[in-house]
Amino acid sequence: MAEYSQNGISGKAAVDAAWALFHQHGAFIRAVIRFQAKNEFQEDDLYQQLFLSLVSRPMPPDVENVKSYLYRAIANDIVDTARQKARQRKHFEKLAEEFRNSIHKEAPADAFLGVGDGDAALACLTRHLRKREAQAVVMRYQDDRSISEIARVMGVDRRTVSYYLAAALRQLRRICAIE
Repeated sequence: MAEYSQNGISGKAAVDAAWALFHQHGAFIRAVIRFQAKNEFQEDDLYQQLFLSLVSRPMPPDVENVKSYLYRAIANDIVDTARQKARQRKHFEKLAEEFRNSIHKEAPADAFLGVGDGDAALACLTRHLRKREAQAVVMRYQDDRSISEIARVMGVDRRTVSYYLAAALRQLRRICAIE
């Protein structure tokens, strides 16, 4: 396995440092995430996101108050996640609008009757996906469910859900490239 370096810290050292922080402050981290999370399903995603953040951007050695640093890192991850989801929703709505204007010109005007704009956009996009991929996309981006929750509902492994989402996004990118 090749070593990489981030801010002068090797990949293995960054992972070890993040693991040590989680080992030493795990109860505090869980409590802050539980307090900050909107729902219980978001907790696991935030926990993993914090770990990955600490691996990619290790805590500086001169930090005096570790708990304060971790609290701020968790809050920043929550804000970043919310912004990312908002960008993804906006992007999907834009793609759906483009699809409505190009691919589905012949669709009847009442095709999405009773469905909100965001829901209509998602329905339009998911018609170009396989059933399980579409199901995963709807649960993730419309229902705002975590990967873990989607895996439980679908009766599959978390990696399978991640595969469905990645495949769906690849397919949607491919369709958009054709247009």
